[in-house]
Amino acid sequence: MTTPSPTFSGSADLHGVTLSVIAPCFNEEGNVDALVSRTLTTFDDMKVEGELILVDDGSDDNTWERISAQSQRDRRVNGQRQHGNFGIEAAWRKGLLVAKGHLVCFIDSDLQNRPEDIALLFKAYIQHVPDLVQAVRHPVRGLRRRKLFSRGLNILLNAAFGTRLRDNKSGFILGRRSSVQPLLEHRGTYRYFQSFIGAAAGARGYSIVEVDTQFDQRQAGSSFLSRFPILVSARIVWELLKFKLEARELSRANGRGVDWFGKSISLQGGTA
Repeated sequence: MTTPSPTFSGSADLHGVTLSVIAPCFNEEGNVDALVSRTLTTFDDMKVEGELILVDDGSDDNTWERISAQSQRDRRVNGQRQHGNFGIEAAWRKGLLVAKGHLVCFIDSDLQNRPEDIALLFKAYIQHVPDLVQAVRHPVRGLRRRKLFSRGLNILLNAAFGTRLRDNKSGFILGRRSSVQPLLEHRGTYRYFQSFIGAAAGARGYSIVEVDTQFDQRQAGSSFLSRFPILVSARIVWELLKFKLEARELSRANGRGVDWFGKSISLQGGTA
């Protein structure tokens, strides 16, 4: 599946950073340089003032050295460092703290999500202005087992949360910063909260536009799923059940016009 990168007239006239792309990195020394090059080229093709925030999540290889080198080479690259491996959600939070863009995009750093497809998510946002744009990943050959795993979990998520998303657990998303940030507000502790990002949006009543994208083979490093698939799957299912209970409480709070922590909210994610 090949998709060209669209261009957007007028975006370059906006003042300051328009789009902040946040990429958690754990032992991704072999992917950082390509991720930076392809993302910055995508910004250029889109004619958008963007920034790429790379969050090193306690890597024990040369990931931080590669991030530092890239941040010195181009002002659009912002390197952040976690002193410990706290997981993808913690890295997202770290990135959001320093993000300058009105819009934010989460993308994996392993290049399985194509940086060029950021343009497709951005275009969908411009056309529809939803609370969230979520990528629907179409795996290339050789990822059949991952595809079956994702489909099975997607069925569970849709059944548990009453959603109809085609790729509920996709963490390749784009939206207003003011809409994305509340999705990470929850009371429980989750190791794999990235798997519930679609469910979290559905629980808050967000409007969601789905965009078809290609999901490539990892070029370097290894996935946590390939190392511990059974343990990870069991943990995700357990966390799904726990988050279901939280989402039920959130739904009741929404009915009373209050948010997760008892503050007034806009059910459509607010305005920036």
